[in-house]
Formats: sequence, structure tokens, C-alpha cells
Amino acid sequence: MAKFFIRPEGAVEGLYSDEIPLKNLGYLDIKRATNVEFCSDRQEWIVTLPDGTEVYSNANREKALAWEREYCDNLLESGYRVS
Repeated sequence: MAKFFIRPEGAVEGLYSDEIPLKNLGYLDIKRATNVEFCSDRQEWIVTLPDGTEVYSNANREKALAWEREYCDNLLESGYRVS
């Protein structure tokens, strides 16, 4: 299930999901928090931060995506802001 965080100034942040039709609510400003890409050499899915730092890998794509969701939710819950 998608989690969204409402900031004091009214901004809504969270990992994008098609579960909720956010476009219907108004203007969207979407920034990439992580990348999940397949590495042919390693034969696994790699989760990286925008600066290229690897934070997780798994041969199973769904597990990598689930980890990414939990990781991003935890960051946002602790007050992290994507710039």
C-alpha cells in the first residue's frame, strides 16, 4: 500500500504508485529518489541512490522493489526530503 507524508508547509511526499490517481489531485512534481536497474554482469537487480551509491541488490526484482519501498518510506518517515 502506498504511503504519503504531508509536510508542515502542505507538500505531499511519498514513493509514487499508480494505486492512487495522484494526477487527479493536481500538479505533480516528481523527483527520483532511487534507481532499480538490472545488472547483467551480476545477474541481479541493483538499488542505487541518485549519486550512484548502491544500497541493495537481489536476484528477484519484486524483492528489490519491496526493499526500495520500505527504504524510501523509512527515510521519508524520519523527515528526509528529496531535493
